[in-house]
Amino acid sequence: MSNLRLRILLSLLLVTLVGGSALGAIPDLEGTWVMLQVYPRIAVLPLVGESVQTSYVVQRVSIEQTDESLTMTDSYCFTSIEDTSFLATTEIPALFIAALRPHPREATLRVRGETITFVQEPYVEVRGATLDDMLVDALPVGPDDPRVWDQDGDGFPGMTVNVNLMGLIEAQIYVVQRVQYELFGIVSSDRIEGTIEWADEQVVLAATNPMLMADSSGYPDPDPSKHIFIMLRAQEEWTCEWLAEHWREVFGLE
Repeated sequence: MSNLRLRILLSLLLVTLVGGSALGAIPDLEGTWVMLQVYPRIAVLPLVGESVQTSYVVQRVSIEQTDESLTMTDSYCFTSIEDTSFLATTEIPALFIAALRPHPREATLRVRGETITFVQEPYVEVRGATLDDMLVDALPVGPDDPRVWDQDGDGFPGMTVNVNLMGLIEAQIYVVQRVQYELFGIVSSDRIEGTIEWADEQVVLAATNPMLMADSSGYPDPDPSKHIFIMLRAQEEWTCEWLAEHWREVFGLE
């Protein structure tokens, strides 16, 4: 367990023991924020082998607040994927991002002394398929499954992801995905920062290159300190287009 999450859990325990939180000390977080989520994973790819893929997800977040309860509605800006292997790289197209319509997430604030904790319970999002139970239903494994839908509206099943092989071959895979994550953070002024616990699934329904239909696997990087999120209260100029050029600077990654 990371030191940050341990601090958060201890703070929550202390709040419970004293019978609640000092609501007057909870800050007003309502408004528009920008958020960075960092997802490092170890990927085992066909013909490539093992590589480290780090996904940087940037989004704008609208927060509504009632006392210590937050409701967050996301608008995805983009996902940037960095890969230690030059043999295969992945790009998430703009159509993919524009098609995402996540349902609101719920989070809770707690106060103990000078520490304000932020806890978001597990959140699940399914992409490219409609499931009766998003949490437990198996993902479709073929494009003819009636639960598959062309969510990004490009005429192909599921969601389209671009793949470049060895810098020479441009290809597309058509996928369905399930992502699940929960957040544990600490609030300081106009910043919320903490760790992510997450899991994901992806099924390739079809591909323009047969090599990309081979099974692949992966798992989150075992170092929990690498799985982080940062939320900052948005400034007026921080549109998605502006963030595409300045996100590293904004989130202090330069």
